Amino acid sequence: MRQKVRALINDTLTALKNAGTLKLELVPGYTVEAPKNPAHGDWSVNVAMMLTKAEGKPPRDIAQAIVKGLVDPQGIVTKVDVAGPGFLNFTLKEQVHQQVAREVLQAGETFGHQAPKSTGKRVLVEFVSANPTGPVHIGHARGAFMGDAVARLLEAAGHDVTREFYINDYGKQVETLGRTVHKRYRQLFGQQVELGEGEYPAEYVIDIAKDWKEAVGDKYLHLPESEWLPEAMAVGIRENLKAIRATLQQANIRHDVFFSEASLHTSGKVLAIVDEYKRRGATYEAAEAERTGEKVRHEDSKAAQYTDRQRGGTFLRTSQHGDDEDRIILRHDGTPVYLTADLAYHQEKYNRGFDRIIDVFGADHAGHTPRISAGMTLLGLDAKKLEFLLVQLVRITRGGEEVKVSKRKGTVFELEDLIHEAGADVCRFLFLVKTANSRFDFDLDLVKKQSKDNPVFYFQYGHARCASILKKAAEKGTPFVGLEGLTPAHLARLTLPEELSMLKKMSQLPDVVASAAERLEPHHVLYFCQELITDFHSYYTKYKTDPIISGDSEKTQGRLGLVAALKQTLRSAFALLGIQAPEYMEAPPDEE
Repeated sequence: MRQKVRALINDTLTALKNAGTLKLELVPGYTVEAPKNPAHGDWSVNVAMMLTKAEGKPPRDIAQAIVKGLVDPQGIVTKVDVAGPGFLNFTLKEQVHQQVAREVLQAGETFGHQAPKSTGKRVLVEFVSANPTGPVHIGHARGAFMGDAVARLLEAAGHDVTREFYINDYGKQVETLGRTVHKRYRQLFGQQVELGEGEYPAEYVIDIAKDWKEAVGDKYLHLPESEWLPEAMAVGIRENLKAIRATLQQANIRHDVFFSEASLHTSGKVLAIVDEYKRRGATYEAAEAERTGEKVRHEDSKAAQYTDRQRGGTFLRTSQHGDDEDRIILRHDGTPVYLTADLAYHQEKYNRGFDRIIDVFGADHAGHTPRISAGMTLLGLDAKKLEFLLVQLVRITRGGEEVKVSKRKGTVFELEDLIHEAGADVCRFLFLVKTANSRFDFDLDLVKKQSKDNPVFYFQYGHARCASILKKAAEKGTPFVGLEGLTPAHLARLTLPEELSMLKKMSQLPDVVASAAERLEPHHVLYFCQELITDFHSYYTKYKTDPIISGDSEKTQGRLGLVAALKQTLRSAFALLGIQAPEYMEAPPDEE
């Protein structure tokens, strides 16, 4: 409906220009919004105020001219009021709202998606990117679901989306993994060897070692480290990635690309970017970054912990473009730091021609973002193409206490543990229902309750109730006639304020999706669904004496059309977020 109102305005402005009433040398962007107060109409438009300066006329005069010259060939407008400084408040005819039910059913599974289907824009979303030294743990969970939902919404908004996982398969962490795997491998042959500090004691490393032993026998038992370490690293990375993929599959999350950090080093791209920065005059050699002699480090910061490694080298002038200090990219011994590989990786993203590059990071990576942006600017790249979505960690609680260890495994609480206990849909809902930068507790006790107190249950029960009503109608011998049989006469019986309000709200899903995709905020789609579900539960309860299925065949079919459209709207919205839409759920005990 928003598009219909916008089309009316545009046609009217064209007619007023042709008539010489308005100059319209430039038509600025204007908004078409649903007013907060329903008494102010269905849609409020600020176009008259946006034209004031260009036209040299008071906004109310422009608004009156638009009302007087309104082009409405289909007769969808009941009235237009000029309000306040010049707002145009449109009230549409009931038939326009009633027709939404047909439009939703006609669109089917694609309702909520944008038209045209393709915007021509290519978007890269990098998310999860867990180190391949172990499983996906609870610290990765929120970013995993957030990244997946953002990718789904961007696709629905018409963009060509690539989902990417960056594999940190280079450096000391994977070397430590390889050494741990080899120690466990030796233990399987009866050798007495202890794990060192910082190595990986978890059960999954033993499993990797067992599989490796079964595949290669004692081949790597007595070889020098230079021969066994690359193989131990490779098998550890491979098996951990296999487990990570399996967990993500359980979470209904997929990636199109798994990009290897090691490939950047072996191809020479990491050292090449250092040369490129030097060529651009963006680096300098020094014992420490300029103007940082007085800088106080927090004792628990990585910079403070690794001062022995910061004995000078090649610094990048990131402070010129928003970073709080210049960053070292090449140590005094000529080896690159982690940031250098990250800069080369982001340059690679730009080189692949994406129009929008989105990194979903944990909030603990917030300090890393300005140096990456600055690094891209120093390469002459458009830093505005690069966006960071920072997600806060979530506390998992049971009985009011934080859960950090899995009861099943006795190890760190993994995403797989959470899915096993709460379910993938519950996890996805709760990780998406809040803004990414908000903190909250994930209450395992609450999400298991089959009651209205459980927000996930209440959410999915809205769709299940619609399915139940349609099923009950068929059992009573008055099945819904479907899209082909739904007539204007049926829909004309949808005259209750609550019915028209729900239809109007349903029509807004495409706009909600487009806005949520642009802002990278999936929670707006969840809020939309929650409002619609609440309205429907209230409607269902309020009119029990005037039920949906009655002896009035025409009214019954109209209302079943409303229920079917609502069911499809919720199903489409759920799918856009990766949440299942159940056809049946037990009614909560506090409801008949």
